Amino acid sequence: MATTILGIDLGSYSVKLARLELSFRTLHLVSIEEQRLPEAPSRLSEGEPPAEPGEEGAPSASSAGEDTLLHKQLRTLEQLLQNQRGKGETSVFALGGEVTLRLLEMPFADAKKVAQALPFELSGQLMTDLDDQIVDQSLARPMPARPAGSSEEDLASLWLAACAPRPLVQERLAALGALGLDPRLCAATALAGAALFMEGGRRRDPAGAAAPELPLWVVDLGHRTTHICAVAPHPSRSGQVLVSFARTIARGGEQLTRALARALSVDFARAEELKHMHGIAGDGEPLITAALREALRPLMRDLRQTLAAYVARYGEPPRSVHLTGGTAQLAGLAELISEELGVEAHELLPPAGAAWLHASQRDLRAGLSVGGTDEGGVRNHLIPGAMLVRRWPTGATAVGLALAGATAAPQLNFRKGELSYRTDYAFVREKAPYLAAFAAALLSCIVIWAWASLKVLEKESERLRLQLISETTALFGEPRTNGQKVSAELMSVLAGDKAGGQSIPTVSALDLLEDISRAAPKTQGSAPAHLDVVELSISRKKTELKATAGSAQYVDDLAAALAKLPCFKNVQKGKVLTVRNIGPDNKPFDVKQFSLEITTTCP
Repeated sequence: MATTILGIDLGSYSVKLARLELSFRTLHLVSIEEQRLPEAPSRLSEGEPPAEPGEEGAPSASSAGEDTLLHKQLRTLEQLLQNQRGKGETSVFALGGEVTLRLLEMPFADAKKVAQALPFELSGQLMTDLDDQIVDQSLARPMPARPAGSSEEDLASLWLAACAPRPLVQERLAALGALGLDPRLCAATALAGAALFMEGGRRRDPAGAAAPELPLWVVDLGHRTTHICAVAPHPSRSGQVLVSFARTIARGGEQLTRALARALSVDFARAEELKHMHGIAGDGEPLITAALREALRPLMRDLRQTLAAYVARYGEPPRSVHLTGGTAQLAGLAELISEELGVEAHELLPPAGAAWLHASQRDLRAGLSVGGTDEGGVRNHLIPGAMLVRRWPTGATAVGLALAGATAAPQLNFRKGELSYRTDYAFVREKAPYLAAFAAALLSCIVIWAWASLKVLEKESERLRLQLISETTALFGEPRTNGQKVSAELMSVLAGDKAGGQSIPTVSALDLLEDISRAAPKTQGSAPAHLDVVELSISRKKTELKATAGSAQYVDDLAAALAKLPCFKNVQKGKVLTVRNIGPDNKPFDVKQFSLEITTTCP
C-alpha cells in the first residue's frame, strides 16, 4: 500500500505543495501544486502611503490583526489540500528566516556528546538564552582520518547547528493540526535542496546526461529571503550527501520590486510586472535593468561574502551554483551571479537519473525538454507533464522537503522533546539507549545466573557420580555409573525378597534412636528433665530402655510420648525406684530410676 508524503513550502508569496507516493522499493513524484496568497504581502512600496480607514481597500479594524501572513498561508494551503485526492498520511513543513544557522567545530565527533554540548556553544555565540529555543544539528564535514593509537573522542568535527523559537514551532504545529495535518518533520528551508541530490552520486541517467559534480550550491531566491545550501558528497555512504554550509539572507524579490517601484514611481503591482517582463538581461529596458542591477548590489555583496567564508573554511569554491525560487526566474540573473562569484550559475534542473522522478513518467508523449546550453549543444532533461515543468523552478524546495520525509537526506528537525512526532515512536527512540542498556544488563544478569547454576549442577552431578561409583563398588564389587540400571537391579532383588518372605528393614536402629530423642520431653514443668539413659536395646520386635529422670511424672510423660510414635506400640513401664545421684557440685539429689519395654512394629 502506497504512502502519500506531502512537502509543504509556506512561502511569503505563494504556497507550494509537492506530493510523493512511497511504496515498496518505489518512490515517485506525483504532482507539484502552487497557489499565490490571497493578497501579496507588503504590496505597498516604501513611497506609497497606506490606505486610510474607510477608504476602498483599507483593512477593517476587526480583520487587521487577524489577516496575518500565517493566516493567509494556511488559507491557501487549505485550498491546495482540497484539490488533493487526500491530505496525505505524512507531511513535512519547514521554517525559513526564523531559523538561526551556525557552523560549529567541536573537539569530539560523537553525535550524542555533540547534541549535549551544542546548546552551550550556541548560547556563547549568540549571546542569548536558549531556554525557549529548539536546537538541532547536522554533520557538515567528514570525519578526519583517525591517527594510529587515537580514539574517536580525540577527533574534531564540524557541525551545522540551528535553533528555532519554541513558541513559533508550537504555533505552526497547532495551525497545521487545525487542517488535519501532523507533520513528521519541522525542517529548515535552507537545507531542502540537499535531498534533490541524494541518489545522484556520479552516475549517468539513461539519456546520457551526467549528474552534477559535487560540491555545489543550491541558492533558493525567494520573495523575502535567500537560502544558500552547500551540498557535498558523503565520504563513506555511497549516494548520500552532506550539507557542508548553509546560510539565510534576508533579501529577496520583494526588495527588488520596491526599489523598482521607487525608481519608476509606479505602484508595487506594476513594478512586479515590469520586473518579470524585462529582468536584467542586456535586451531589457535600460532604465528597468539599471534599477534592478542597483537593487541587486546588496544581495550580490552578501553572496560574495558567503563564498569567501565558504572558501576559507573548505579551501575551494563549489563546482557550480544552482538557482531556484521565484526570483531565480529573473532574466539575466544567472549570468550576473556567475560574473559576480566566478562560478558557473544556472537554473536548478530536475536531477539527472533520479528514480523518484523518472518512475512517474508514465506518458512520454507528455514530457517536455528543458535545459540550458553548453559547449556540446543543448542539455535536455525529460520530466513528466507540463504542470511539473512549469512548477519545478519554484516547487523544487517543496519536493526537497517531501524527499526529506521519505529518505535519509540531511535535514534538521525541530520536533523534539515534548513536540516529537509521537506516532513515529520518536519518544521511544529518545529513550532507546537507556532501554537498550537496561535490556543488555538484564540479559547479562540472566546469562551469569544461568552459567553459575550450570556450574553448581555440574559439581553436584560429579559428586553423585563419584558416590554412585563408591556405593556400587562396595555393593557389587565393581564400579557402575548407570544409575537407572543399578536402581532397576535393586528393585528386582527387593521384589524377589518379598516373594520369598524376606524383606529389607524400612527403618534402622539409628532411625528409632532419632525418633526417641525427638519425642522425649525436654523439660519437666518449669524444671529441667534430668533424663539420663543408662541402657538402650533396639531389636527388630522389641526396644528396651533403662534410664533415670527427675520425677515419676516425667516417666509417665515420656511413656505417653513414645506411644505416639508410628513404630512403637504397647509401651510398658517397669518399677519406678528412687535412687540417689551425685550432681556436678558433688551434692546428692534424688532421681527416679525406671525401665520401659516397647513393642516395635516397623519391619
